[in-house]
Amino acid sequence: MGTSSLRAVALLIDLQQARQRLVMALQLVRQDRFLLGGLRDGRLKVIVDSNAPSPHPSRRAMELSPLARRSLYERTTLAISSLIEEDAVTGLDDWELDWPSLIYAPVGLPKARPVGLLIIGARKRYWYDQEDVSYVTSLAVTMTACVSAVTGPLGRLGPRERQIAQLLGEGLSPSEIADGLRIERKAAESLIATVLRKLSLRSTREIGQFLPDRPVSLGGFLI
Repeated sequence: MGTSSLRAVALLIDLQQARQRLVMALQLVRQDRFLLGGLRDGRLKVIVDSNAPSPHPSRRAMELSPLARRSLYERTTLAISSLIEEDAVTGLDDWELDWPSLIYAPVGLPKARPVGLLIIGARKRYWYDQEDVSYVTSLAVTMTACVSAVTGPLGRLGPRERQIAQLLGEGLSPSEIADGLRIERKAAESLIATVLRKLSLRSTREIGQFLPDRPVSLGGFLI
Protein backbone atom coordinates (compact mmCIF):
# COMPACT_ATOMS: atom_id res chain seq x y z
CA MET A 1 0.00 0.00 0.00
CA GLY A 2 1.41 3.41 -1.00
CA THR A 3 1.92 6.43 1.24
CA SER A 4 -1.14 8.23 -0.14
CA SER A 5 -3.29 5.15 0.53
CA LEU A 6 -1.99 4.89 4.08
CA ARG A 7 -2.80 8.57 4.68
CA ALA A 8 -6.32 8.06 3.31
CA VAL A 9 -6.88 5.06 5.63
CA ALA A 10 -5.56 6.96 8.66
CA LEU A 11 -7.74 9.96 7.80
CA LEU A 12 -10.81 7.74 7.41
CA ILE A 13 -10.17 6.19 10.83
CA ASP A 14 -9.88 9.68 12.36
CA LEU A 15 -13.15 10.73 10.76
CA GLN A 16 -14.96 7.60 11.88
CA GLN A 17 -13.81 8.15 15.44
CA ALA A 18 -14.73 11.84 15.31
CA ARG A 19 -18.19 11.03 14.02
CA GLN A 20 -18.76 8.40 16.70
CA ARG A 21 -17.61 10.75 19.44
CA LEU A 22 -19.79 13.57 18.21
CA VAL A 23 -22.85 11.34 17.91
CA MET A 24 -22.36 10.12 21.48
CA ALA A 25 -21.55 13.51 22.95
CA LEU A 26 -24.39 15.33 21.17
CA GLN A 27 -26.95 12.90 22.52
CA LEU A 28 -26.97 15.20 25.53
CA VAL A 29 -28.10 18.19 23.45
CA ARG A 30 -31.36 18.68 21.55
CA GLN A 31 -30.39 18.51 17.86
CA ASP A 32 -31.47 16.93 14.59
CA ARG A 33 -28.31 17.62 12.60
CA PHE A 34 -24.70 18.55 13.22
CA LEU A 35 -21.85 19.55 10.95
CA LEU A 36 -18.15 19.81 11.72
CA GLY A 37 -15.97 21.74 9.28
CA GLY A 38 -12.50 23.17 8.98
CA LEU A 39 -11.56 26.58 7.63
CA ARG A 40 -9.73 26.65 4.32
CA ASP A 41 -9.38 29.61 1.96
CA GLY A 42 -12.25 31.47 3.60
CA ARG A 43 -14.69 28.56 3.22
CA LEU A 44 -15.81 25.71 5.44
CA LYS A 45 -14.51 22.31 4.35
CA VAL A 46 -17.00 19.71 5.54
CA ILE A 47 -15.35 17.05 7.69
CA VAL A 48 -18.32 15.36 9.36
CA ASP A 49 -21.98 15.86 8.45
CA SER A 50 -24.59 13.82 10.30
CA ASN A 51 -26.72 13.90 7.14
CA ALA A 52 -24.00 12.28 5.05
CA PRO A 53 -24.45 8.56 4.37
CA SER A 54 -20.84 7.66 5.22
CA PRO A 55 -17.85 9.07 7.14
CA HIS A 56 -15.58 9.09 4.07
CA PRO A 57 -13.59 12.30 3.63
CA SER A 58 -15.73 14.91 1.93
CA ARG A 59 -14.54 17.13 -0.91
CA ARG A 60 -17.39 19.53 -0.24
CA ALA A 61 -16.62 23.09 0.79
CA MET A 62 -19.37 25.54 1.65
CA GLU A 63 -19.58 29.30 1.90
CA LEU A 64 -19.78 30.70 5.41
CA SER A 65 -23.15 32.12 6.39
CA PRO A 66 -23.24 35.56 8.04
CA LEU A 67 -23.83 33.97 11.44
CA ALA A 68 -20.97 31.53 10.92
CA ARG A 69 -18.66 34.39 10.02
CA ARG A 70 -19.75 36.36 13.05
CA SER A 71 -19.11 33.40 15.36
CA LEU A 72 -15.62 32.90 13.92
CA TYR A 73 -14.78 36.60 13.88
CA GLU A 74 -15.87 37.13 17.48
CA ARG A 75 -14.47 33.74 18.53
CA THR A 76 -17.60 33.06 20.49
CA THR A 77 -20.47 30.58 20.43
CA LEU A 78 -23.76 31.86 19.06
CA ALA A 79 -27.13 30.35 19.96
CA ILE A 80 -29.98 31.26 17.61
CA SER A 81 -33.67 30.76 18.42
CA SER A 82 -36.29 31.93 15.93
CA LEU A 83 -39.42 33.74 17.07
CA ILE A 84 -41.40 32.38 14.12
CA GLU A 85 -44.31 30.25 15.26
CA GLU A 86 -44.08 27.62 12.51
CA ASP A 87 -41.55 24.83 12.99
CA ALA A 88 -39.14 23.91 10.22
CA VAL A 89 -40.53 21.62 7.54
CA THR A 90 -38.80 18.28 7.06
CA GLY A 91 -36.66 18.21 3.94
CA LEU A 92 -35.64 21.86 3.69
CA ASP A 93 -32.12 22.00 2.31
CA ASP A 94 -30.85 25.29 3.69
CA TRP A 95 -31.04 24.37 7.33
CA GLU A 96 -29.03 27.41 8.46
CA LEU A 97 -31.75 29.68 7.09
CA ASP A 98 -34.84 27.54 7.58
CA TRP A 99 -34.36 25.82 10.92
CA PRO A 100 -35.50 27.79 13.99
CA SER A 101 -32.80 26.73 16.47
CA LEU A 102 -29.05 26.66 15.82
CA ILE A 103 -25.73 26.80 17.66
CA TYR A 104 -22.45 27.92 16.07
CA ALA A 105 -19.34 27.00 18.07
CA PRO A 106 -15.81 27.88 16.89
CA VAL A 107 -13.35 24.97 16.89
CA GLY A 108 -9.95 25.88 18.30
CA LEU A 109 -7.95 26.26 21.44
CA PRO A 110 -8.84 29.10 23.86
CA LYS A 111 -7.55 32.54 22.79
CA ALA A 112 -6.32 31.09 19.48
CA ARG A 113 -7.64 31.70 15.99
CA PRO A 114 -10.41 29.17 15.21
CA VAL A 115 -9.52 26.33 12.86
CA GLY A 116 -13.10 25.30 12.19
CA LEU A 117 -16.73 25.41 13.22
CA LEU A 118 -19.25 23.05 14.81
CA ILE A 119 -22.88 23.71 13.88
CA ILE A 120 -25.88 21.96 15.41
CA GLY A 121 -29.54 22.58 14.65
CA ALA A 122 -33.05 21.56 15.66
CA ARG A 123 -35.95 21.30 13.22
CA LYS A 124 -38.40 22.51 15.84
CA ARG A 125 -38.16 25.56 18.04
CA TYR A 126 -35.97 25.00 21.04
CA TRP A 127 -34.43 27.54 23.38
CA TYR A 128 -30.80 26.57 24.00
CA ASP A 129 -29.91 27.58 27.54
CA GLN A 130 -26.49 28.53 28.88
CA GLU A 131 -25.76 24.95 29.91
CA ASP A 132 -26.31 23.79 26.32
CA VAL A 133 -24.14 26.60 24.96
CA SER A 134 -21.30 25.90 27.40
CA TYR A 135 -21.42 22.19 26.64
CA VAL A 136 -21.28 22.64 22.86
CA THR A 137 -18.52 25.24 23.26
CA SER A 138 -16.40 22.77 25.23
CA LEU A 139 -17.15 19.99 22.76
CA ALA A 140 -16.00 22.16 19.86
CA VAL A 141 -12.67 22.76 21.59
CA THR A 142 -12.10 19.00 21.93
CA MET A 143 -12.50 18.60 18.16
CA THR A 144 -9.47 20.82 17.46
CA ALA A 145 -7.16 17.86 16.83
CA CYS A 146 -9.47 16.25 14.29
CA VAL A 147 -10.08 19.48 12.38
CA SER A 148 -6.41 20.48 12.41
CA ALA A 149 -5.40 17.03 11.17
CA VAL A 150 -7.69 17.36 8.15
CA THR A 151 -7.59 21.03 7.16
CA GLY A 152 -4.93 22.62 9.36
CA PRO A 153 -1.13 22.43 9.29
CA LEU A 154 -1.15 18.86 10.64
CA GLY A 155 -3.00 17.82 7.50
CA ARG A 156 0.30 18.19 5.64
CA LEU A 157 1.80 15.33 7.64
CA GLY A 158 1.65 11.62 6.97
CA PRO A 159 0.63 9.12 9.72
CA ARG A 160 4.20 8.54 10.98
CA GLU A 161 5.02 12.25 10.79
CA ARG A 162 1.94 13.11 12.85
CA GLN A 163 3.08 10.52 15.39
CA ILE A 164 6.49 12.20 15.51
CA ALA A 165 4.84 15.61 15.99
CA GLN A 166 2.79 14.28 18.90
CA LEU A 167 5.86 12.79 20.58
CA LEU A 168 7.80 16.02 20.12
CA GLY A 169 4.88 17.91 21.64
CA GLU A 170 5.16 15.68 24.70
CA GLY A 171 8.79 16.69 25.11
CA LEU A 172 10.57 13.56 23.87
CA SER A 173 14.08 13.87 22.49
CA PRO A 174 15.19 12.40 19.14
CA SER A 175 16.85 9.51 20.98
CA GLU A 176 13.72 8.77 22.99
CA ILE A 177 11.58 8.91 19.85
CA ALA A 178 13.95 6.53 18.06
CA ASP A 179 13.80 4.09 20.98
CA GLY A 180 10.03 4.35 21.30
CA LEU A 181 9.39 3.78 17.59
CA ARG A 182 12.22 1.24 17.29
CA ILE A 183 13.95 3.07 14.49
CA GLU A 184 17.49 4.37 14.00
CA ARG A 185 18.30 7.76 15.49
CA LYS A 186 19.18 9.10 12.03
CA ALA A 187 15.76 8.01 10.76
CA ALA A 188 14.09 9.76 13.69
CA GLU A 189 16.10 12.94 13.07
CA SER A 190 15.17 12.83 9.39
CA LEU A 191 11.46 12.52 10.25
CA ILE A 192 11.75 15.37 12.75
CA ALA A 193 13.37 17.57 10.11
CA THR A 194 10.56 16.71 7.69
CA VAL A 195 7.91 17.62 10.28
CA LEU A 196 9.54 20.96 10.99
CA ARG A 197 9.85 21.74 7.28
CA LYS A 198 6.22 20.87 6.50
CA LEU A 199 4.98 22.94 9.44
CA SER A 200 7.36 25.82 8.63
CA LEU A 201 8.88 25.70 12.12
CA ARG A 202 12.43 26.40 13.26
CA SER A 203 12.34 24.55 16.56
CA THR A 204 10.63 21.46 17.94
CA ARG A 205 9.50 23.61 20.88
CA GLU A 206 7.08 25.40 18.55
CA ILE A 207 5.12 22.24 17.69
CA GLY A 208 2.92 22.59 20.75
CA GLN A 209 0.95 25.39 19.09
CA PHE A 210 -0.49 22.87 16.61
CA LEU A 211 -1.31 20.19 19.16
CA PRO A 212 -4.45 20.19 21.35
CA ASP A 213 -4.56 19.47 25.03
CA ARG A 214 -4.75 15.88 26.22
CA PRO A 215 -8.13 14.12 25.95
CA VAL A 216 -10.64 15.25 28.53
CA SER A 217 -13.83 13.79 29.92
CA LEU A 218 -16.93 15.61 28.73
CA GLY A 219 -20.39 14.56 29.84
CA GLY A 220 -19.19 11.07 30.66
CA PHE A 221 -17.45 10.60 27.31
CA LEU A 222 -13.72 10.64 26.65
CA ILE A 223 -13.18 13.10 23.80
